[in-house]
Amino acid sequence: METYDNSHSARFMQLLARREAELSVLLGASAGTTLDAGEAAPRDVVDFKDLASQDMLDTVDEAQAEHAETELQQVLAARQRLQDGKYGICLDCSKPIDLHRLTALPAAPYCIACQSAREKKL
Repeated sequence: METYDNSHSARFMQLLARREAELSVLLGASAGTTLDAGEAAPRDVVDFKDLASQDMLDTVDEAQAEHAETELQQVLAARQRLQDGKYGICLDCSKPIDLHRLTALPAAPYCIACQSAREKKL
């Protein structure tokens, strides 16, 4: 298993910074861009299908925004671990996280075994 070491720090700082920027743009774009039914233009006809569709889209947008916010917090925490010299170490078992996992998920706080155990508890 190949693991993270300080020679990879610049690469991962760049990956995390890029993802932070993407999530920030996504969260900024999702802030309040829909109309409520009461805000329809005076001549627009609003029917129940339109309202149901808009409600469904609003629910999906809200779920995506919540997911993006959670991921953004994970990215910020990973950047802090990188600065503190604790990046690449599992928060649960303190063993190194596989470099392939970190490459795929740079903000990953847990090794595969600990992540799997956490998911089984849910």
